[in-house]
Amino acid sequence: MTQKDFKERCSFHQYGGGQRKKNAIFFDWKSDEAGRGFKFMVKTSIQNNTRAELFKILWDWVINEIQPDYFIDYKYAATDADRFKVPICG
Repeated sequence: MTQKDFKERCSFHQYGGGQRKKNAIFFDWKSDEAGRGFKFMVKTSIQNNTRAELFKILWDWVINEIQPDYFIDYKYAATDADRFKVPICG
């Protein structure tokens, strides 16, 4: 999978404003009888990482299996039944 294909399967979101602003990226949407939602999510404050840096963190986690740093909020659905939707607020 190329980075372009990967990016097209991502859903980018922003929460909050000012110094409290956070970026979040969700990846791998699926909807079937077993479950509906995303499989991966990374989120962090804009003070820690830019959106481009957060995308690289997600790419490394999903493709290269590099665990995100401790200050990155991340979520993973181990099974299709555990998949999750984008929250209304961060």
